[in-house]
Amino acid sequence: MLEQLKARIAAVRFDFVKWAFPVSMASLALVLISWFLLLVYPGPKWGIDFTGGTEVALRFGDDMDIAQLRTALETLHIPSDAVTEIQGGKGTEFRVRIQDPEFGAKEIESDVRKRLTAQFGADWIDEITFRPEVGARFAVSYKGEKVAPSEALAALQGIDGVKVDEGRDDNQLVVKLPGLSQQVKSEIGEAMGDRQFEVLSVDAVGPKVGESLRVQGFLSLFATLGLILIYVAFRFDLAYAPGAILALIHDVSVTVGLFILVGKEFNLTLIGALLTILGYSLNDTIVIYDRIRENRVRYSRKDLRVLVNESINETLTRTIATAGTTLVSTLAFMFVGTDVIRDFVLAISLGVVFGTYSTIYVATPMILLTEEWKPWLSKFLAAPQRSAESDETDGIPEQFLTESGKRQRERERLAQAAETEGQT
Repeated sequence: MLEQLKARIAAVRFDFVKWAFPVSMASLALVLISWFLLLVYPGPKWGIDFTGGTEVALRFGDDMDIAQLRTALETLHIPSDAVTEIQGGKGTEFRVRIQDPEFGAKEIESDVRKRLTAQFGADWIDEITFRPEVGARFAVSYKGEKVAPSEALAALQGIDGVKVDEGRDDNQLVVKLPGLSQQVKSEIGEAMGDRQFEVLSVDAVGPKVGESLRVQGFLSLFATLGLILIYVAFRFDLAYAPGAILALIHDVSVTVGLFILVGKEFNLTLIGALLTILGYSLNDTIVIYDRIRENRVRYSRKDLRVLVNESINETLTRTIATAGTTLVSTLAFMFVGTDVIRDFVLAISLGVVFGTYSTIYVATPMILLTEEWKPWLSKFLAAPQRSAESDETDGIPEQFLTESGKRQRERERLAQAAETEGQT
């Protein structure tokens, strides 16, 4: 059965090039809409990886319905989509992503303020500033005479793991705590009532760290595109590289646009998915590019549009088989996996679809355009090197010549060699 299906697909001869222009215009429209959604309105929904916040892993001793947990946490102003299931069955585990980087810090601040004012007076504290870095840091600015860190530490001895250091400014102390796990557990415990649970971990990301991760994530995408441009230009020809890059930009842009439309969160997991999409799409493009290059050598007299169309049809069986098997794998995770992996799998699935499409209708048609632009580009680049006596191909670098130009140059070389041989 599979062999019959393979034979039928191999027998298909669809005129892809005929529809290249209108379909490419539709792709351009989708990319522009995606950029509008990303840069103008409504913009991406950043995750705590990029904005700062707290991620809490919870484990319940008995069965716990995720709807019950979401309802209970609404009292803490935690949205329902911030709660995801990690593991089902008995001893259910959940992940709670809290966008507010100061979540759980108010109780600690209140305790620190109460102990310090009891020791040094009600008017001693001027200001307390919370820093949501790794752990919890409170910068305490105070009035009056200088107080040694050891004196403040003595007043805070009842708080587990507390440390006190000198601040950067005069009359400032820095109160350091190992984390906010107990305070987060306390607030969630109040919301859950009598339900017994365990806090497996509490991970906090500060706003500055989140901003740095966001910049680095997007830089990784741009760096990947730049390296791919260089790779394709060296492996094939400069005329092939623009199409490959435009196809990858198309895949990433449309995937991002759809994620914004459905309200999905942007985090490091999505950046990883986008990088995976780039790799998959490039692999698909390279296969068709290889076939086009082979056919141009084998059938050098055929029209380029015909060669491109035949190359796409010849690799169609492989393209469908690769995309189909990849989609089957990713969709399996989509339906049987937990919420933790579904966004990643959704991005990969979209990337497979768009990557297959863009290879045929974005990357490949660009070869036709760049080949048409080559004569003008070669004249532009070679103009300073040409003299009045030179013919059409003199001074033009080999890689910028059209096929007819290459053949003309080869004939000139053979004629010159024959003339030299005759003279000797």
